[in-house]
Amino acid sequence: MKIYLVGGAIRDELLGIKSLEKDWVVIGSSAEEMLEKGFISVGKSFPVFLHPKTKEEYALARKEIKVELGHKGFKFDVNKDISLKEDLLRRDLTINAIAKSNKGELIDPYGGIQDIENRVLKHISRAFSEDPLRVFRVARFYCYLSKFNFEIHEDTLILMKELCNSKDLDNLSFERIWMETEKCLSLENSYLYFQALHDVGASNVFSCDTIQFKENLVELKKTESSNLDAQDKWAILVMNLELTTKVKIPNSFKKSALNFSNVIETLRNENSPEILLEAIMKIDGFRNKKSALKTFNLYSLLIDESDAFKKLNLNSLLGELSKVKPNKNFEKDSNLIKKEIYEKRLSIIKEHFND
Repeated sequence: MKIYLVGGAIRDELLGIKSLEKDWVVIGSSAEEMLEKGFISVGKSFPVFLHPKTKEEYALARKEIKVELGHKGFKFDVNKDISLKEDLLRRDLTINAIAKSNKGELIDPYGGIQDIENRVLKHISRAFSEDPLRVFRVARFYCYLSKFNFEIHEDTLILMKELCNSKDLDNLSFERIWMETEKCLSLENSYLYFQALHDVGASNVFSCDTIQFKENLVELKKTESSNLDAQDKWAILVMNLELTTKVKIPNSFKKSALNFSNVIETLRNENSPEILLEAIMKIDGFRNKKSALKTFNLYSLLIDESDAFKKLNLNSLLGELSKVKPNKNFEKDSNLIKKEIYEKRLSIIKEHFND
């Protein structure tokens, strides 16, 4: 049995990045031997084990054979005779196909170290095309390594475009695509992930409206320096965009995007006290002040400095509006009570507009 550290941990070490996870490959062993040594089996499709103490992942060396469409359509060959070089061959990019022995020796059969030095993301073989998920993984690495100025190799871009044109992306579950997407939304320069997907023809997974998608990318790029969270970035990306039926996202992302969409749609053509009050009511801003403030602050990033909305103290305004109550002596007529509250709130907004 020989054990090697592989993949992202080696790549990040060579780039001076602190890696949070370590993956190990085991050569010349079996599932039975791993279990005998106390490792915990967690792999469903192929033998993967957790170290009994560190809980890091150890996988038996394997080869992959494509048997069906999609990123899960592989049959795995796992036996003691599979070499480290054969195991590394199945990986997506050369920079992720470097191994390190327990003596610190680097094993780099596919030129990953040179590609790190040249700042290029390059596939290992045409077997890259057997897994459509790799289109999204390459786009993620392009985003993740943007501060090092990595570029996607021209030949790899060709394979990514071929995958998109073959419609093999249709066989991917959106859940798996979203896993890659959500990771990128938490990174700096998130727009680069979506830009790469757009350039190879993969953005239609999210929407067929490529023109609006491109426009939203421009807006997303403008806000990258504003330290937005993942939900805010997603809200900007999908504003005014008709999503495909395949798009299934967590409710928190869905709600943030809907609130932002409602504000954008309501304030699109007019920015008056009446229209602002309507927008606040649409997103239930009186009860959910924190959420409303977050939505309006996001909106303020996309409008001109001369817009009257920019001058408003939103935190103070929403605080005052949420405290409005009807006259205690008012008759218990719900319509009259709603009208009184509306007029009081409108008056407060007008005062803020005039300040």
